[in-house]
Amino acid sequence: MPDTGLTLLAFGIPAIAVILLLAATVLTVRVRGWRRPYWACCAILIAGGGAGAASALCCLPPTVLPDGSISGEMPLTFGAGLTLAFMGCGGALLGLIFVVGRARRRQRRGANWRG
Repeated sequence: MPDTGLTLLAFGIPAIAVILLLAATVLTVRVRGWRRPYWACCAILIAGGGAGAASALCCLPPTVLPDGSISGEMPLTFGAGLTLAFMGCGGALLGLIFVVGRARRRQRRGANWRG
């Protein structure tokens, strides 16, 4: 397979994964309302980034330098995939910190207090 086809495949696999997860998010929002789209977006970033990094490892050939040696340079797709996954993990961590902080404030005010 030529390099262009492998590159399209490496970008296509994460794109399909993200499209499927976005469709699942839209269906979830329609059924349950806007209560959980934040977590769904974090899951989309983690899954899409992971799929991008995995497809870069399995589908893209290594870069061969003019002297015949293999370059140790990280592929752009792999770095972009890891960056997206890292953003999703960071968003999930911030969400958990927010949820725990809100639960602690409620606990201090009393178990029956709603606000």
